[in-house]
Amino acid sequence: MIVAIIAISGFLLYAYIYFSGSKWILRWYGAQKVKRSEKPLLYSLLEDLSSRAKINPPEIYSFESRIPSIFTVGHTGKSSIAISTSMLEMFGELELEALMAHEIGHIQNGDVGKNTFIALIAGTIMSFPNFAMWCSMLSGFGQPDDPAPRFFRYIGTAIAAPPAALLIHLTNPARRELEADEIAVKLTKNPQVLAKTIEYLENYIPLQPVSTRFNPGHFHLFSTHTQQVRGYLSIFISQFDTHPETGDRVARILSHTTYSKNENISNNHSRVPGFFDVKNWRLSLGISFVSYMAFLFVIIVGVTFAIKDFNFLVNGGIAAIYTCAVVLLIGATAKLSRRKTYFKSPSLIRKRIILNSVQAFKHLMKRE
Repeated sequence: MIVAIIAISGFLLYAYIYFSGSKWILRWYGAQKVKRSEKPLLYSLLEDLSSRAKINPPEIYSFESRIPSIFTVGHTGKSSIAISTSMLEMFGELELEALMAHEIGHIQNGDVGKNTFIALIAGTIMSFPNFAMWCSMLSGFGQPDDPAPRFFRYIGTAIAAPPAALLIHLTNPARRELEADEIAVKLTKNPQVLAKTIEYLENYIPLQPVSTRFNPGHFHLFSTHTQQVRGYLSIFISQFDTHPETGDRVARILSHTTYSKNENISNNHSRVPGFFDVKNWRLSLGISFVSYMAFLFVIIVGVTFAIKDFNFLVNGGIAAIYTCAVVLLIGATAKLSRRKTYFKSPSLIRKRIILNSVQAFKHLMKRE
């Protein structure tokens, strides 16, 4: 009976997230639906692309942001494309058509429902650091820029980043971006515009002021790297490097080359200036591991107080299970966030996680 209740509750929660996730993400960015009378050309372009792709035309939303960005959320049968106001102002008809064709590619490939579901969960996880900071402030530890709230936010980020990044990388977002690019080229038959627009965005965005609105758990939704993160939390952003290397991506678009699912990708260098750094990536995973192990001390202290005795077998068992789980989590995140192969199937991904997670963590601190 209990198992049945848990199963039904889990299914209902999954259904709620799947069908309502798009509304929450659009609300997160303050997106408002664009009326046809406001942007008739935009609707005309989108309907033409949708007709060529043989899908239902998505709804169009816009949101205020100085960062030119576009993403798609929704589920099977219904989707919404959100475009930032700066992107609408910056680009003309050809560029917007190319970018929307890329989003249509995600819809046609069935990526949108999965991406939205993962974005809501990963985004919620990555909201935990701010929750920790506010809890510390409400407990009398000072203001956001004081040492204590900053420390709690830092530790919260170290704990939240690996599971959120792992969920995102399990869907192989880099492969999905290349597949969407391929469809965009077929729909527009203008690879030069798509390649030029993506390259421009990848170089323009890092120069813009930092916006706190963009959640790292949502980075995989966007067509390009969306936001540079600076400051004391910047080292953790390397775990969310979800897009292909820009030069490789542009070359594939221009050459109409489709990728092999076992083909290596080039990610030896930073994909966006300052976005990915191997040393920061390695350091961030090390800090996450230490933060998790520090939390183990809190757990053992709590258990000891609860049973009013230090039981070596109980505490040792908890420590062993907890440590194995942490090593698996950090190792899997390390493996998937720096993989250089487009995997054929999720089953192969899971197999490699199990076989290589510990090895990946051991390799973490070695010279690359």
